[in-house]
Amino acid sequence: MQTYIKKIDKNNWRGVKVREMLDYNYKAFWNNLTTFRTDLGDIKELPCDYSEFYDVSLGTICDACCDFCYVSAKKDGEAYKNPSETWKKWMATYKETLTKDGILLTERPLQIAIGSEGEPCATPYLCDFLKTVYETNVVPNYTTNGIVLSHWNKPESKYYAKANEILDATKKYVGGVAVSYGNKSLRKYADNAIDGLLAKGDCHVMIHHIISDNKSVDEFVECWKKYGDKIRNHVLLPLMASGRSKKGIEDGTFEYLEDTIEALGIKNVAFGAHFIKSLEKSHKIKTWIYPAETYSKNVLLKENEVVITSSSFNLTPVKVIKL
Repeated sequence: MQTYIKKIDKNNWRGVKVREMLDYNYKAFWNNLTTFRTDLGDIKELPCDYSEFYDVSLGTICDACCDFCYVSAKKDGEAYKNPSETWKKWMATYKETLTKDGILLTERPLQIAIGSEGEPCATPYLCDFLKTVYETNVVPNYTTNGIVLSHWNKPESKYYAKANEILDATKKYVGGVAVSYGNKSLRKYADNAIDGLLAKGDCHVMIHHIISDNKSVDEFVECWKKYGDKIRNHVLLPLMASGRSKKGIEDGTFEYLEDTIEALGIKNVAFGAHFIKSLEKSHKIKTWIYPAETYSKNVLLKENEVVITSSSFNLTPVKVIKL
């Protein structure tokens, strides 16, 4: 369950939404960026085209080229064409009903996270897409390496106008932004992007940490101390041997991580799905765990085509919707 504390008054998020699929023991209530799920029996995986949440790819372009990138994104990658039009056509296939009590019964996803295969801020149409998603009663979020956004307070930069255009769109339409902190050489950009989001974004700000060894845990703690309660969640992701990364998290690192979290009383953390097996064995970190991909899937939003995959780690299509 995703729980946000800060209340953000953006018109489309007022009121209550309900998604219900009783054959899958699923009922979810949504209000102002908070999702509550009721326990109707054994957890069942939702149909891939009726997920509650989607990671969404707008293409494979990324200007960071991190050596641990699990999707091997690159500077000369592909930008998928006309994602806003494709999104509108896709969302039009789902039913929405407003009850007399003002509750919106919806089949649409409640929110999405833009990123997946590439860097959203490197695409030419991010702001238009954010507006489009917002106007379909779905909350857009995105993940960024911070390179473009870091120029928000540098008028001399060629990225200054674009950075502020994105921050303006973020303020109007976005629920949360996660800034990647895994690449040490890019942290000066990440830090300034975080400052810009906190100053102008009017959204929840998260930080993504790649946990690879004990030193990476110590670096996460330094970041946690630096930002305090300004950050909604520090999202901890284990290093995976995928894409350009040839190795995974070192043995014993999770045990050091859970000891550290317990000792310091860190509360504003969340864990990536690939930590599930470790969390199931943990007696020190208490969290609600459900099977990965139960409520979420990954989407490649291509022109007039929605390619659904199980996750951004597995891009084999499970369903292709032609529009």
